[in-house]
Amino acid sequence: MFSQKKNKKFNYKSRFSDNENGEEQVLKATKQKEISSEWEQTRRTVRKNKKSSLPILLLLLALIIGIMYYLDIKLR
Repeated sequence: MFSQKKNKKFNYKSRFSDNENGEEQVLKATKQKEISSEWEQTRRTVRKNKKSSLPILLLLLALIIGIMYYLDIKLR
């Protein structure tokens, strides 16, 4: 009954896309791969550090709460 609105399509080409050589495109691709691999390595190391520090922080929190409870009962 009602026709649905179609998505707009753009056929945009940058003015520099025709000027780029194949070598430049290969260099850009390799640089992008290097950056992405470095980023993945950084993310993995940060995740490992966060996982190991969480139990230590929870243990420290439990210890502080225990000491506060003990001192509260002792000083009454």
